[in-house]
Amino acid sequence: MKKIREVEIAFDKYADKYDEWYIKHREVFINELKVLKSLKLKGRGLDIGVGTGILSSKINIEVGIDPSVKMIKIAKKRMEVIRAIGEKLPFKSSTFHYVLMIATLCFLENPIQTLKEAWRVLKENGLIVTCIIPKDSKWGMEYEKKKYEGHKIYRHANFRCIKEVNELLRKAGFSIIEYKSTLSYGPHEKAKIENPSENIRDKGFISVSYTHLTLPTN
Repeated sequence: MKKIREVEIAFDKYADKYDEWYIKHREVFINELKVLKSLKLKGRGLDIGVGTGILSSKINIEVGIDPSVKMIKIAKKRMEVIRAIGEKLPFKSSTFHYVLMIATLCFLENPIQTLKEAWRVLKENGLIVTCIIPKDSKWGMEYEKKKYEGHKIYRHANFRCIKEVNELLRKAGFSIIEYKSTLSYGPHEKAKIENPSENIRDKGFISVSYTHLTLPTN
């Protein structure tokens, strides 16, 4: 619980600047949103780590959860949100058609427990979509650098490469369906609007869709 509390405090302090970052980096916002819309998610959805809801509110997700009080205060203006943690979701089993996690996995205290909770609340053959900033991408390397410099947010993150993320999802009982990606340019390169790609090589934002076909492993 210690890490959860530390991350909560960090995001409480950062809440007012969260949306400002996306406004400043308009191309990033548009590119990430285009990836999410390309998934054509249907049915009742849950966003774990919803933040201010700036992205998920644009794709009509049913509800979001987050531990940060200040993030939730902003998100409530956009969608239904509940203060909760991914490791203990306040929902009945088989409630959602899909679960979304946008740059959430790297901040979790217990990622496997959260993924198993996501598995529990999903309907049969439901989807989980994890959007990550790969550790070995230009964006990931920049954030890793900031992490070790003591950045107030990134110092709490545990960035992973796509192979590590896939292994976590496999252990939680999920099977890969498809990849979508964007941000072919780095954080210090000229930004541009681009269409989602299925080629994940050298991309700074990767969405992976999985279905829950198997029981989670212990």
